[in-house]
Amino acid sequence: MGLLIKISTIFALMTAIIVGYAKIKMPPAVWDAHILLLRPTFETSLKNAFSFLGGPLNPQPTSSPPSSTYDLCPSSLSAYDGSSYPSSPILLSVGGLIIDVSSGSKFYGLNQPYNLFAGKACTRALALGSLDPKDLNDDLDGVPRKSVEGQVKFYKEKYKVVGRLKSFEECN
Repeated sequence: MGLLIKISTIFALMTAIIVGYAKIKMPPAVWDAHILLLRPTFETSLKNAFSFLGGPLNPQPTSSPPSSTYDLCPSSLSAYDGSSYPSSPILLSVGGLIIDVSSGSKFYGLNQPYNLFAGKACTRALALGSLDPKDLNDDLDGVPRKSVEGQVKFYKEKYKVVGRLKSFEECN
């Protein structure tokens, strides 16, 4: 127990120092975009570190996603990349769910910091905190499950689930 407390304290202190330094060096729009991307990973780490206190800090009831309006193949998802916003929504897929991120158009719209995620299945990139286009896929080999779960939870809470991403078999 004592070692876990020491490790989580060191992690929190190092994160605070890095985040404080990064905020000084980044323009506000870039800072906001990075916090949006990193927040779920940090929250998941923090909750895991303190779960020894008696379970999760904020347990959420499990529920099934609302009825789907967009059940799309990956190739069809690309049409919702923000290029037609506001006449069509900005969508992305995380954890096989299609998420409408139109309310975050200042991050996901055209020429915005996270537009590279729009219209894509981006579970891997989000779970790794990566902005590298090669990570824009749902290949989860080597990706910590907790990171994926944290991203799915974040997007389900912040934005609206509007469908599911069809499998390759369903699309052919």
